Amino acid sequence: MPADDGASDSVFVAKEPCPGCGSRNNLARYSDGHAHCFTPSCDYFEKADGETAQRLSDDAASRPRRTTFNPIHYEVVGLPKRGLSEQTCRFFDYGVGEFNGKPCHFAHYKDPVTRELVAQKVRLPAKEDFPVLKADGTKLPLFGQHLWRGDRRSLIITEGEIDAMSVSQVQQNKYPVVSLSGGAGNSVHDIKRNYEWLCEFEKIVLMFDDDQPGREAAEACAELLPVGKVFIATIEGFKDANEALVAGKPSAITGAFWNAKPYQPEGIFTLDDIEEEVLAPVEMGRPWFLDSLTKLTFGRRDGEVYYFGAGTGIGKTDLFTQQIEYDVMVLGVPTACIYLEQPPSETGKRIVGKHVGKQFHIPDGSWTQEELTEAFAKVKATGKLFLGGNFASASWDQIKARIRFMAVGLGVKHIFLDHLTALADPAKERESLEIITKELALLAQELRIIIHVISHLSTPDGKPHEEGGRVMLRHFKGSRSIGFWAFFAFGLERNPQHDDPDIASQTTLRCLKDRYTGRANGKTITLGYDTTSGILSECLFPKEEGDKPQSFAGQSLDV
Repeated sequence: MPADDGASDSVFVAKEPCPGCGSRNNLARYSDGHAHCFTPSCDYFEKADGETAQRLSDDAASRPRRTTFNPIHYEVVGLPKRGLSEQTCRFFDYGVGEFNGKPCHFAHYKDPVTRELVAQKVRLPAKEDFPVLKADGTKLPLFGQHLWRGDRRSLIITEGEIDAMSVSQVQQNKYPVVSLSGGAGNSVHDIKRNYEWLCEFEKIVLMFDDDQPGREAAEACAELLPVGKVFIATIEGFKDANEALVAGKPSAITGAFWNAKPYQPEGIFTLDDIEEEVLAPVEMGRPWFLDSLTKLTFGRRDGEVYYFGAGTGIGKTDLFTQQIEYDVMVLGVPTACIYLEQPPSETGKRIVGKHVGKQFHIPDGSWTQEELTEAFAKVKATGKLFLGGNFASASWDQIKARIRFMAVGLGVKHIFLDHLTALADPAKERESLEIITKELALLAQELRIIIHVISHLSTPDGKPHEEGGRVMLRHFKGSRSIGFWAFFAFGLERNPQHDDPDIASQTTLRCLKDRYTGRANGKTITLGYDTTSGILSECLFPKEEGDKPQSFAGQSLDV
């Protein structure tokens, strides 16, 4: 390779990571110690002999400037492995040669007006950063931009040069096709730099790679370009245009152009877009173990989050445990419980106990080891129960990762989180709860799961919750965000201090928020608790002072 223009007596030594732009090996180091980065958008430079590193923009006068561009020798040939003919390569002036002793391709960038060669982009065999050889200050046009001067009906933009030539070859090199100069990562800069030229076209088709970086880049570029001109193309069955060409499927490229969809920002729909969903029959959601609660809420639907709040020791975790047993053993739904203040072994005992009406976590002599073993085997055999929490401290990011893994990797559809407050940052509780509740709602929608959450309550002005005080939505820790993001919110009210043990074991389940219909707001269901079996059931006639309790498992209120 010739000596670097900025230091005529030094020669190239090696490539290194660039501290300026973070590229893995685009910083060229020379024998006198100086170095500069070849990344198009980076002007990082180091002086000779280890002097202070800087960017040209920080001190333009202090850096030797490459005022001329001397291209490396190349020749134009066909690229059979890429399915590209010599005619196409010659049309784009795409050549082969050597760079630092390695065989390489040269993509040539030419001034759109003068058609003068202004840069060579070096494409090496290995997957690595591609150096760009150019004079200092040269702003790259789009690859192939100089070729198209007349036809302004439509333009196809691809991520890379090989893809642009592949598309052009399928079109007999007759219609405008260009590529980005720096791939998906530099796409926005390329669009901004060449914005006026792009706007001359009536139709702009973004045919980027069908992977996450490509889709994100297409979205970002489409937002910059004029409304109504941009179309997004996807090559069915292939990652990019060259892959389709090599596979002998040029029709997939042509079809992608004609089937390209007009770009519209995410979250905007026409009735055509949602016709199938709108006309689908409306069905009941998955039931609760309480019939009346199923009627009040019309069941539970994927993508929704339900919040439960109660004072300490009122029974919110026990209600969750019974619902988990029902979901696993009756509905057969893969279910995960994330209990942050209870060992997994105790949680397992309690869930298994709900299945057979035994309190296996209490050593009161009311059950045998054989009964525990038999009940455990039945629940285990379903393979539907997963436990994702324990006493160990966990951050919200960790819990979020567990939820995502269980939903995607294990097929879990119901999540029970006890409790939300344990995940809050004590230094900024309200702010962190607002973030968590929003992200829980987004997770439920994204993963199409149902999330049930327990929240602690703040101290009320009047009667304490631990003495049967009424629960209101504003009592929830993080109530402002819960009120916004929750689909349903419920309060549990019980006075365990009451002299009458029947009333002390009686719980009122109150609906505080019903986003679905609004009909359940303020409605209540009274629950009785069997201290022998540990089972909750609906009370058809709640006990008042002097009455006898009447608890009817499996019956529901007329709501």
